[in-house]
Amino acid sequence: THSNMSAPTPIGKPHPTASTSTSSGAVSGSSVIPKPKSSNRGQSTPYFSDNKRSEVNELRQTLNSLEVQRDVKKYREAVQKVIHYMTLGIDVSRLFTEMVMASATQDMVQKKLVYLYLCNYAESHSDLTLLAINTLQKNCRDSNPMVRGLALRSMCGLRVENLVEYVLQPLQDGLRDKSPYVRKTAVLGCIKLFYTSESVIHECNIPDTLYAMLKDRDELVVANAVVGLEEILASEGGIVLTKEIAHRLLTNLKDFPAWSQCILMGILVRYVPSNEDEIYDILNILDDRLKNANRGVVVAASKLFLHFTRNMPEMMEDIYERIKVPLITQMSSGSPELCFTLLHHLQQLLTRYPTLLENDYASFFCRYNEPNCVKTKKLEILTSIITPENMEAIVQELAAYITDVDVTIARMSIKAMGKIAIKFDASVEHIFSMLLLFLDLDTSYITADTLIVLQDLLRKYPDEAERVISRLPQVAEFHNLEEEPEARAAMLWILGEFGEMLDEAPYILEDMVLNVAQETSHVVRLQLLSSCMKLFFKRMPEMQKTLGTLLETTIDEDMHQDVHDRALLYYRLLRSNFNEAKRVVGSNCDAVETFTEKDEELDKLVFEEFNSLSVIYNQPATTFVDQRPPYNTVGVSRHALMEMQAQQEYTNDQEEKPVAPLKRKESTTVVGNLLDSDMFTSSNETEHLPLNPNPVLSPADFERKWTSADASLQIKDVLKKVPSTTQFEKQMTGAKIKTLAVQPPQNGLVKFFLFAQERDSGDYHLMEVVVDVTTRCLTATFKSDLPDSAPNFAVVFRGALSGSFEAM
Repeated sequence: THSNMSAPTPIGKPHPTASTSTSSGAVSGSSVIPKPKSSNRGQSTPYFSDNKRSEVNELRQTLNSLEVQRDVKKYREAVQKVIHYMTLGIDVSRLFTEMVMASATQDMVQKKLVYLYLCNYAESHSDLTLLAINTLQKNCRDSNPMVRGLALRSMCGLRVENLVEYVLQPLQDGLRDKSPYVRKTAVLGCIKLFYTSESVIHECNIPDTLYAMLKDRDELVVANAVVGLEEILASEGGIVLTKEIAHRLLTNLKDFPAWSQCILMGILVRYVPSNEDEIYDILNILDDRLKNANRGVVVAASKLFLHFTRNMPEMMEDIYERIKVPLITQMSSGSPELCFTLLHHLQQLLTRYPTLLENDYASFFCRYNEPNCVKTKKLEILTSIITPENMEAIVQELAAYITDVDVTIARMSIKAMGKIAIKFDASVEHIFSMLLLFLDLDTSYITADTLIVLQDLLRKYPDEAERVISRLPQVAEFHNLEEEPEARAAMLWILGEFGEMLDEAPYILEDMVLNVAQETSHVVRLQLLSSCMKLFFKRMPEMQKTLGTLLETTIDEDMHQDVHDRALLYYRLLRSNFNEAKRVVGSNCDAVETFTEKDEELDKLVFEEFNSLSVIYNQPATTFVDQRPPYNTVGVSRHALMEMQAQQEYTNDQEEKPVAPLKRKESTTVVGNLLDSDMFTSSNETEHLPLNPNPVLSPADFERKWTSADASLQIKDVLKKVPSTTQFEKQMTGAKIKTLAVQPPQNGLVKFFLFAQERDSGDYHLMEVVVDVTTRCLTATFKSDLPDSAPNFAVVFRGALSGSFEAM
């Protein structure tokens, strides 16, 4: 083993043993002096250390050394050093010939290392890869099945198109090999070959061979054959699941490894049974998979149960009860990550069968050592399975979490109790009593979240306001809510809506108005304005002076635009029509019955993708996955691949019919439309910097101006979507900016060279725009005849691309 190896011989130095030995340098005749034994003899050498970057030429000498080649251990250590340098990013492709020679060994470890080297440099040095073909073909005929499988796997992993003819015959021999290891390796090799040369796979009828291998006596070969057909025939919908194939896979399902069972059951979802009797037969076969120890198998089997009975409503209750027990069992005994995943799936079942877990509520009580993500999901499930029978037990459990050392869970428990009260009218009295007790606790975050929950509850149950508002003077006086702006806003809302029930309400608001200058949250200031206005119409004599002081302060001094605008609106309403102001602001609100709207269409889409990430994200896969066959692109780096995709988008955009641009309304003010997110409208920019609609500048003059001027300004931003060349030029032309040249995508970057000319002064503005199509980052460099006007021109440029930038 590696741990028993002595330290490898340093290149150019003697081996650290007690006896005299020669290093690789001794081959050329140099003498060496014996060195004492190393104290770390027998320990493994740290190959992945930065201080062992030796010259590749010395390493070549070591590999060519006859002494090293005779010693299996030294030869393997030299090969390990090559892999070490390759891992560090050093180019060791010059050792290709020596590494091909090193593959002629009986040492399996050395063979694997050499094959790893060959696969790594095959695509970039395809001409040198030919040197290894004979060795690989010879090893594919070796008597040892491990050697045959390893050679075949490495041969298919070369993925060089001009070597396909050399790979095809060993691959076909591997599919007929007597060893199941070689056969399953050959099946996976077919997938690799498919992504290298798709036409060869179909010309040689490889899919038909894989269909025949579905009858193989080895389960791993069958599983790989199914996966191979699924990949190769992806553009045609995958493997064709006939009744014979489907039932053979189902009957032998228990003999496959757990991972293969999950894959096969995911594919069997596409099978369409001919009648209900066949469905019952399939469910009977799958029933023992629900008792499997592997959680993935249990969830995959549950999906098949749900899928095959989706049109059998009379079976729903029985099926859900059948799959519930194993899912809860696996959830209770698994790791936190698996528990979190299973909780999501159980919650998804509740969208179809809301009463499924009402008797199993105790399984969702939080444990002290569970992570927050698991506790959060359990609290969500507890609030959704509340019934008259379990209500008291669940609320008592949630109340116990209020004093939890984890502040997040304590806050969420209070909110969960509020959700239960909103959903379940019978619990209102009990929960209101408990929430009012929480106000007595001298803990700011508990008081804060209790006030927020009470605000929501009073929206639905305004009759409970009197018992709540009587506690607010004590809260305002003794509790520190400086770091809880939402709680302060909630308390102000209660005072505004129900302040007529509390004698001290105007004076609590008066104290807050006097300190409004120190209030840091604009949300609180907005709510203070609304509450003072509402209470003014109910208790006018006591609130008139307070409201006047607040309006004067916020109109004259408040720097937040929303606060200033609301104060000005209230002031103008009062000045223009008092009765209308009372109708608009001071009217009583109706009780709220529904707080959230359920998206049934979303639930349906997510449920159909049971046992996938869609359940975790609560979104259909189309929102976060864009996967089309072929699923793999070989020989192309990530940046090059994204560049190809961006280039394809350019082509598609240019092929589309042009769409007439939307006309913008002319703005008569410099400020623009305050209610519009696009503050940079083209009409505003042209008023600031009038431009010549037909500027003229030759490429030579552009280059002379660009090289002689310093950069006046540079801006960086992120685009929502990379526009095509045509779209970009059209946008620039609309802003009177002319495109001089466009450099096609190179290394993921597209460059545009543009210029514009001021109408009055004749000064030129030059631009270089660089767009990274992989990250959508835009960098624009401006050079102007008059540098001071460059910022104004930058506004024109941004206006031309208005709506194309992400919020920064």
